[in-house]
Amino acid sequence: MAVSGEAVEVKPVVNAEILGGQNFYNGSESSFGGVGSLLASPFMKFNDQWSLVPLYSGAYQGTKQVQDLIGGGTLFQESQNHNVSVKGIRSFENGLRLKAITGYGVELLRETKDEAWTHGLYDNQRLSAGTEAEWSWAKDQYVRMAYDYFTIRFPNYQSLSSQAAADGLGRELDAPDVLNSHNQMVTLGGQISLPGNGFLETSWSNTWTSYPDQHLVDLTGTLTPESRSDHQDVFTLQGTWPVYAASDWRLLGSLGYTRTHLCSTQNHYDASQTFFNPDYYAYLTHSLQTQWTLLAGEAPWTIQFTGSVAHQHYSDRLIQDSNGTFGTAITYVNDATVGLSAAYPIAKGFSVKASSAFGWNDSNNTDALLYQYHYNTQTYLFGFTYAY
Repeated sequence: MAVSGEAVEVKPVVNAEILGGQNFYNGSESSFGGVGSLLASPFMKFNDQWSLVPLYSGAYQGTKQVQDLIGGGTLFQESQNHNVSVKGIRSFENGLRLKAITGYGVELLRETKDEAWTHGLYDNQRLSAGTEAEWSWAKDQYVRMAYDYFTIRFPNYQSLSSQAAADGLGRELDAPDVLNSHNQMVTLGGQISLPGNGFLETSWSNTWTSYPDQHLVDLTGTLTPESRSDHQDVFTLQGTWPVYAASDWRLLGSLGYTRTHLCSTQNHYDASQTFFNPDYYAYLTHSLQTQWTLLAGEAPWTIQFTGSVAHQHYSDRLIQDSNGTFGTAITYVNDATVGLSAAYPIAKGFSVKASSAFGWNDSNNTDALLYQYHYNTQTYLFGFTYAY
């Protein structure tokens, strides 16, 4: 419902989810955990030309998860993130919209249950600003171009870098502030209609990242004056169609592809083995995703199936065995996930929801001292959602 003032129309948007249940990591049962998320935005329209969109989004995950923050999978017990942003929009009669946005976010990560929030080694903060131009010539058809600048800081990594070095991190990461980065990203994207009432979405982004305090390591393990710089390009393509429609039944399906290519100037030096591995962080990833949504009944039930497979091949990261000894083959990682959820409305805006998810990760690299290459997860959750 819109709330109108003198010249301002406010349309509040709220999406919330609270789910609790059980998580299994490599077959080990965890204690009761949960996930929660909240998105809130009082969309403000001043007139036909000007709009303002303040936004808060946050999430908590109390189940075990693996994230890539330093070039490999790191296991975390819990995480939460909070983001606030403000977007200004200038609309034109010809379908052109110009946008400017600024935001701040924080991610808190706990590697152990007894670790206090805000004291995590990989806690990070993100400050961003950007601009975007979007032109729409028909309903659900548009092209867009955006530029974003953002910085990422790891405020606790400096004080705990000695701990990281003791855990066997490479020489290039054994220093204060080595994970802090400056980033510039350019994005091109669009959406067009397809026959059969479908639509096709695509985007291509390029991100240039500099690490001012992370110096390159040479073959002797010496840090050079030159600092690390990365370049990542991501291409996505996804098609969505209504597969079947009847009086009380609707089935929608989508299929997507993502290609991610990271190039990095940084090498790797394993001090424990005095071993030098050039071009350690670069990789190429291909992934396929699918989603099927069934709306059944008058209420209706919403049943959703998701699935994905991915293959990541590193450019020159040599495999290691369970003792950490380097081999001659190049590391690759395979990943697959499937998920199934069902939701049913019980009151205006409220739904009860149950979900399950299964994930598998495998690699020809059998070393587990630093990165998680081999694991499987199962999650079963039940709870409530709210949308307004």
